[in-house]
Amino acid sequence: MDANSLAGVRVLDFTGTLGPYAAKLYANLGADVIHLEPISQDPMRDIGPFYKNEPGKDRSLQFLYYNTGKRGLALDLSRKSGQDLFVRLCATADILFESFAPGYLESLGLSYDRLSGLNPKLVQTSITHFGHFGPYRDLPGSDLVNAALGGWLFLAGVDNDKPVRSCDNQSYRMAEAYAAVGSAIALFFAQRTGIGQFVDVSCMESVGMALENAAQYWDLEGTNRRGRGTEAGSATVHPCKDGFIAIVAIMGKNKGMWEYFAQWMKEENIAEWEVFEEDRWIEPAYRKSKEGYETFCRIFERFTMQHSKKTLYEKGQAHRVALTPVSNGQDLLENPQLIYRKFWQTLHHENLGGDVVYPGAPYEFGELEWRLGQPAPRFGQHTADIMLEIGYDQNQIETLSKEGIIHVG
Repeated sequence: MDANSLAGVRVLDFTGTLGPYAAKLYANLGADVIHLEPISQDPMRDIGPFYKNEPGKDRSLQFLYYNTGKRGLALDLSRKSGQDLFVRLCATADILFESFAPGYLESLGLSYDRLSGLNPKLVQTSITHFGHFGPYRDLPGSDLVNAALGGWLFLAGVDNDKPVRSCDNQSYRMAEAYAAVGSAIALFFAQRTGIGQFVDVSCMESVGMALENAAQYWDLEGTNRRGRGTEAGSATVHPCKDGFIAIVAIMGKNKGMWEYFAQWMKEENIAEWEVFEEDRWIEPAYRKSKEGYETFCRIFERFTMQHSKKTLYEKGQAHRVALTPVSNGQDLLENPQLIYRKFWQTLHHENLGGDVVYPGAPYEFGELEWRLGQPAPRFGQHTADIMLEIGYDQNQIETLSKEGIIHVG
């Protein structure tokens, strides 16, 4: 066993658009992660963007990213022989990640009680929109629903502006991260005691964990906290020559912070720099006023539009002003910090005839080795190999394949 990895840990990943990142975190640390797909294929295979903008079941960049380092097996869980295969797989696993609707596995006779009866150390982690208990349990959900009900949308708005949805499926990613952590804790407990358990992860609750002190603002002050995008110089975004920058020139009544900013504007000799030396800027009420915000934008943006975000960042840092570029994809790929830390990883895909650049490790360990692993599996790519490992013979595999219960890629 590789002492610098999670080799020896087997993870089953029966998730689709919701859930795959949880198992990916284990795959990248060397665990044997098997991505189970229905005969109809993982729906994420149909989600773009696609490699070189050409749609295809093996070309979804999302599917490729979330399933690197995993092996793939395809089965029909609605049929008895497929269920028997699933049970045998669970008997060999340490963790099962699944995102089926609450009650679905039970309706097939595949409850946690049955699975754990065969494998008492099994950790089954269910990732759903609202969890397995409570009045919302059986309601349909989506990322938008989770983000709205969980408060994420409201927090991302300003004043009376309509709420704003973050790109991608952020509520799913939040739940998957908590699922990975919760499963690790349950796995540690199982290794110590021999007792597995069912871990119930709710997207809505995971979103609620990301709201910082928004609920406490209402509880303690009776106010609903939102973004501060129109409080001049306090976490505001402004255009520049090649994009946008964000600036925090002051927080609350921190006069010292503002003085650094005012001095910078004076040294640049921008038109009307004297306005920023007035004491009214130290008062949050003025910065939040229409006059204060529009005045700040008029003067400051006259300066920012003359420079690139890189130049503004360097100038701001030199003057002890918290200013940062708003990075786009190209900026991230060219970022010297990420390049130095070898964050970006390139993986060759033979079936695509080219390379794909992936984000690297979300953390650095002293001993554990993070690895990107092999490309995401083609549909049913490892079905036969895995079935042979758990005791099926070649004739059984061929029979199940002809009956459409499995797919051998």
